[in-house]
Amino acid sequence: MVAASMLLMVHPSSASPRMISVAAGPELFREKLAASHRFIVDGRSGNALGGEPIILAATRSGALDTAVLTGGVVSSVVPELSVFDIPFLFRDEAHAKAVMQGPIGAQIAAKFADKGLVLLALGKQGFRHMTNSKHPIRTPADVKGLTIRVIPNETYKMAFQALGANVVPMDFPLVYGALKDGRLDGEENPLTTISTSRFFEVQKYLTMSGHFFAPVAFIANRAMFEQLDPADQQALIAAAKAGAEVTWQAQVDDAKLKELRAAGMDVVDKVDRQAFVDAVKPLDVEFEKRFGKELIAAIRSTQ
Repeated sequence: MVAASMLLMVHPSSASPRMISVAAGPELFREKLAASHRFIVDGRSGNALGGEPIILAATRSGALDTAVLTGGVVSSVVPELSVFDIPFLFRDEAHAKAVMQGPIGAQIAAKFADKGLVLLALGKQGFRHMTNSKHPIRTPADVKGLTIRVIPNETYKMAFQALGANVVPMDFPLVYGALKDGRLDGEENPLTTISTSRFFEVQKYLTMSGHFFAPVAFIANRAMFEQLDPADQQALIAAAKAGAEVTWQAQVDDAKLKELRAAGMDVVDKVDRQAFVDAVKPLDVEFEKRFGKELIAAIRSTQ
């Protein structure tokens, strides 16, 4: 799901400030752009842009200048980012923020250039949880045989296959309909997405599994970014970091969980976390091969 998305269109001109159109994204992001006095912000709706993979492709090609996308989607193009998708990798939000805003985050950011992108900042989409229409999920055995949608991401797919699910990668705009007509039994997303997408209308059971922690990536087209003068580049980065910080500070899960209970969802608050960790542990060898044993250990040990 797009935690937030926006476009920047930089119109070539010898005059300053530059005209920039912004569709969605954290309000503070737009405010910081305007406050820099280097950009004139033209707010536009991003609802008709299509799914995240389409927006990502357009940003890489230069058809769009920048976007805010789910990290798990961006990692389909920048596979090094998918190290953050390893299930049960992060202890809590503070741990994730320390990793993503520290040297490890900078190391991953360097991998974007070869893909025609610049990583401006990493924000928080949050811990992801499971929903389904069949029965409560408390242990990995309860996942076995369920048809579960995941974002088109190999790490997500591997994790749910290890849990015994029938995995269906699917772009987000198609998910509600597939849940409603029974092509899917379940899906997984942050609580905000589950609530705002009204999945409670087509899903009875919610399990607070926290199996993945999803960042949101503020990205820019590399060619566009490199055409900006250094001061404009820094203003864009500063605005993105301010927007990202809004996501880190947001504390909405308790309110969203209350909404979902009120909407009639049967919530499993406690799961056998260790059983889930053990179920995906055989994937460690593959993750270490892909990302490096030392990098994964460094992430886990970050304080």
